Amino acid sequence: MPSPTRERIMDATLELVLERGFGGTAVTAIELRAGLSPGSGSFYRHFRSKREVFEAVFERELERARRLRETFERGPVGGDAQAALTRRFLQQLDYLAAIRPLIMLLAHEHGRFPELTDKVRGALLDDGIADEAEHLSRDLGAVPGDGDPRALLAVVVSALAGYHLSREFFGRSPAGVAPERFAAALAALLAGGQDG
Repeated sequence: MPSPTRERIMDATLELVLERGFGGTAVTAIELRAGLSPGSGSFYRHFRSKREVFEAVFERELERARRLRETFERGPVGGDAQAALTRRFLQQLDYLAAIRPLIMLLAHEHGRFPELTDKVRGALLDDGIADEAEHLSRDLGAVPGDGDPRALLAVVVSALAGYHLSREFFGRSPAGVAPERFAAALAALLAGGQDG
């Protein structure tokens, strides 16, 4: 279990990097934000460098995202495929909101830390699509379109991410379409040829 001081340093680092970027965040600012005496060396009792704390923050946020994915609704769709898919898509939109710090770290620092970007892409995007494609194939039986569940999920993930980013960037839903309506419309596209 990480120490409370170590966690405070990581929380402070996350806040500051999101505000100022990695390059604009000094160790003394991290110490001050974490409630430590700036320049006292307290930071270095827990981390060897600013890069090390940044990587620890990144790993912590990635692990939080993985654990959250484990809570997703699973199991057969049952009678109403469209309703089940709508719930899952709403869950995905909530997930994107919940992992906002990780997404923002990537947005700010992906060029500086390409190895971390690759790690997130593999763990959340590639593995997530593979996992969801397996569920989609099992739950829907016949996959709409050309029967390529991974390609279909790539489209779905892109639609969900685009909707989420539009809401984040513009401060409201695209065309005033609420999340429930968006998720239902996307589910209708996928479940269009299904019985239920």
